[in-house]
Amino acid sequence: MIKNYLKIAFRNLWRHRVFSFINILGLTVGMTAFFLIFLYVQFELGYDAFHSKADRIYRVVADIKTPTETINANTPAWAVGAHIKREFPGEIDAAVRLGFNSMLVRRGDVKFQEDHTFFADSAFFRVFDYPLLKGNPITALRDQFSVVLTETAAKKYFGKEDPLGKTVLLTDEGYNATITGVMQDMPENSMIKADMLVSMTTRTQKFNPHLDDQWGNYGNRTFILLKPGVNYKSLEARLPQFLEKMNGREMKESRMFPTLFLEPLKSVHLHSTRDDSKTGNIKNVYTFTIIAIFILLIACFNFVNLTTARSAERAKEVGIRKVWVQPGANWPDNSSEKASYSV
Repeated sequence: MIKNYLKIAFRNLWRHRVFSFINILGLTVGMTAFFLIFLYVQFELGYDAFHSKADRIYRVVADIKTPTETINANTPAWAVGAHIKREFPGEIDAAVRLGFNSMLVRRGDVKFQEDHTFFADSAFFRVFDYPLLKGNPITALRDQFSVVLTETAAKKYFGKEDPLGKTVLLTDEGYNATITGVMQDMPENSMIKADMLVSMTTRTQKFNPHLDDQWGNYGNRTFILLKPGVNYKSLEARLPQFLEKMNGREMKESRMFPTLFLEPLKSVHLHSTRDDSKTGNIKNVYTFTIIAIFILLIACFNFVNLTTARSAERAKEVGIRKVWVQPGANWPDNSSEKASYSV
């Protein structure tokens, strides 16, 4: 019986092939568009959600009030990340600063300008879940001139060699740096996209020894990992006292009064209005979701309507099938002859 149904279905499709092609193509295009938009929405909603501690990670940002304007900065002062954990030991588990940089890297005849380089504090792999394939995540970014490469960057400089423990030259001055780790390439739906990480101590102890105490120097991303159960709003309310204690005199002298805020990591990409977060927008996600649903519904309605429009042409077949299944119908014993009546 099923084989007979399949034969009749194929025969009807072939007999009205132009109509069938248009009908099926419309449904296919609609479903394809729906699934492509669905993948986009899933990608956007999954930004930085792969971190196991994402619910406890927050980005520190600042509104800087001056005599003439208020600057909505996406970074706090460099000194904030260096001192905040010590001031709030009961609430903050770890703090990480990321300083963006473009750096010349050389190894023998191989030379590249690495535009996606970050100076990172040693707690980087404790806060974020970027798998370290080689090296110790606790010590990889601890010492000066320690470098962690992604898999792609490691192959670029070392080919099939094991890069762990080997050296590269950084900047035009040619500082010797040791490869202390190799990590997986960072996902595309990550706010942090780096090909190379250099230990923050390289910058704060070698390139700029006073950076940890500079309260008026902005330019680093700062993230904190809260301890379980800590309410970030309660901590945020205590940050003005922290700034007053650490930098109150300088704020009055410079007439620059920053206010610190905490942004949940998973909402930064879609909800933050600060300058490095404009690539994502939750309104776009809502809009595309509605469009996808409408496209799918229209494609389904179109398919059903076109199919229903041809239902009258198959009335004879439906009538014969109803007679065929009646109890006691006097049909020939030959099954092939039975099938011929259903055409």
